Order: sequence, then C-alpha cells, then structure tokens
Amino acid sequence: MGQEEMIKDILETVQFIKETAATSHELGEVRDEVTQVRDEVTQVRSDLHDFKHTVDEKLTEVKSDIITHVDGIIILHQKLDTELAALRAKYERLESHVLLLAKHANIQLDF
Repeated sequence: MGQEEMIKDILETVQFIKETAATSHELGEVRDEVTQVRDEVTQVRSDLHDFKHTVDEKLTEVKSDIITHVDGIIILHQKLDTELAALRAKYERLESHVLLLAKHANIQLDF
C-alpha cells in the first residue's frame, strides 16, 4: 500500500467521522431530551399511582355501599321470616279454635 493510498484512506476515515460523529453540543441536546423524557415518564408513573389510589378508594367505597345494601336486604328478609312465622302460628291457633268450635257445635268442616 502506497503512501498516497494511505493518506486517501485516512482522509476518507476523517471525512466519515466528520459526517457521522456527534458533537458535544449534539450529545448535550440528546442528553437533555433523554432527561426530559425520563422526567415525563416519572410524571406518568406518579399520575398512574395517583389514579390507582383513586380507583382503589372508589372501589372500596362502592364495595362498602353494596355490603351495606346487602346487609339491609338480609335484615328485611329476617324480619319477613319472623313475621311469617308469627302469622303461621296465629293462623294455626285460629284454625284450632275454629275446629274446637265446629266440634262443639257439631258442624262438619271440609278444609
């Protein structure tokens, strides 16, 4: 390889580096952009955390409301069962009195 070819290769290499290499200013701009993106990602993460916290609070509130309503329905059902048992007992008592009265008056009843 001759000296002229070596100088030509060196010049081509220098020209390639000159065209493709980044300057310290360009690297600084890229660093600033990366920092800005990192800050934006941090903000998005913070926003997502806040959103998750808000959703968790709302879900807990809704769950509590549902449980309260279900408890109310259960209480009403229990009261209804108690009332039904009382009415059944009253009905049976009245039926037995009617049967006694019918027997005493010699009346044939067909239920």
